Amino acid sequence: MITAVLKFEINNTFSEWEKAFYLSQSMAREAGIFEIYHGHEQDNDNKVIVVMNCLSVDHMNSFMAENADIVSASGHIIETTDIKIYVN
Repeated sequence: MITAVLKFEINNTFSEWEKAFYLSQSMAREAGIFEIYHGHEQDNDNKVIVVMNCLSVDHMNSFMAENADIVSASGHIIETTDIKIYVN
């Protein structure tokens, strides 16, 4: 199991992005991806962070690739994504 920290920008409001994020949570959980935390910078609600547990980096990357249309439609600007992986 890994912990992934994703930082990225969105092109809509945080509440719009968050609504789409919540709609995809059951699909992510079924795929073995569990959100720990999400939020935005204090002074910029277009800069978002998501912390999640996943089975592996490959597993997370596969899920993101398979659902790229949904991720992009949420407002997530994919090319701005910075991912840090942590292991224990």
